[in-house]
Amino acid sequence: MSDAPAVTPTPNWGEVFPWFREVMAEDDAWYVGRVDTKTDVGTARLAEAAVTRLKSLPVGRLFPAVRRVERLDDLGWPKHRLLNALHRGGCFTGDDLSYMVIAEMLSWESVGPIIVKQILEVVALEEIRVSSAK
Repeated sequence: MSDAPAVTPTPNWGEVFPWFREVMAEDDAWYVGRVDTKTDVGTARLAEAAVTRLKSLPVGRLFPAVRRVERLDDLGWPKHRLLNALHRGGCFTGDDLSYMVIAEMLSWESVGPIIVKQILEVVALEEIRVSSAK
């Protein structure tokens, strides 16, 4: 018996985000790669797909790990403006955000697709973090 810790393989994009496979073209199969590669590009593509193709869905359906976030302030927001938009939209906890429909976020005052996309990129990173910790 070995004392070495068990190595958990890094999940691929399709395992962490099973819905993503359904909205991407077959010829765009980069999502079979591991989430530890192309993370910035991957989260940007996920967020773009959600904003353009899945507007009628709540954030928590696409990114279920967000429900576990007690305070959205605790996530690593690259711009304070993103957190301000969430607060103005009534989202202070991950649970608040999980029930928010993307189309509703797009209707918030002074918030457009770019802001929503940036918010969802942060949420996608949290989903990756939780999935990689399993």
